[in-house]
Amino acid sequence: MNLDYFIYKENNDFSFNAKEGDFITFLGEANDTIINNIIFINSNDYITLDYLKINKKNKEKLISNLGYASVYLLNTFTSETVKDEIAYVLESKAINKKEMLNRINEISKELGLEKYLEMHPLLLDESTKAKLSLARIMVSNPKILIIDNILSFLDRDDFYIVNRFLKEYISKGNIVLNFTNEIEESLLGNKLIINNKEKILISGGTLSVLNEEKIMKRLGFNLPFIVQLSKYFKDYNLIDNYILDYRKLVDTLWK
Repeated sequence: MNLDYFIYKENNDFSFNAKEGDFITFLGEANDTIINNIIFINSNDYITLDYLKINKKNKEKLISNLGYASVYLLNTFTSETVKDEIAYVLESKAINKKEMLNRINEISKELGLEKYLEMHPLLLDESTKAKLSLARIMVSNPKILIIDNILSFLDRDDFYIVNRFLKEYISKGNIVLNFTNEIEESLLGNKLIINNKEKILISGGTLSVLNEEKIMKRLGFNLPFIVQLSKYFKDYNLIDNYILDYRKLVDTLWK
């Protein structure tokens, strides 16, 4: 089952919607407030899932479709092994053992955790802990994934693995809401929302927002380096369009 729409509305100045396949990046002071309001169903907010208004009585529908991986939970592992840590959420859902093992093996392979399954989670490096934080959430197949400043802990190789995993995830009609302090992460998604404590300042397609260079600078954001580089080459007519992949950019310049 896919979710057609997820709508969040705090007030007329603070609302957004996500449809299936969206990867939305959030930058700004209100990130923590938005996350808390979604997870805890703030009664002053209007949250709609598949056109059903979510409230405290029917919040199970949202909870059952929501995954949350946060920097604040990065070291809150309770199991003796990585394998058991991933299995914990499945055990709580009474998944049978065969299905459980299949899911653990699948998610471990997708996120490159196979060789760590028998290790204690607290002995992992920060990048692998970040992948484990995602694995223990994603093993239950949520339809909406909230990421809270986790991706910045990934090293270059793991970032590539997770990026590929998330692209596959949204290609199946799921939704990613990535809350971050890193402007570079905006290039992972198709939408970008910049906020302050009072309202959404600018939102839209990722490149259309990044193209508002004067507004971005006024808000204190530099453009991602690859965007700055592409803009430079585009201004000098060395490329026709923005190229957001370093290898493709180099190949294009050398043709």
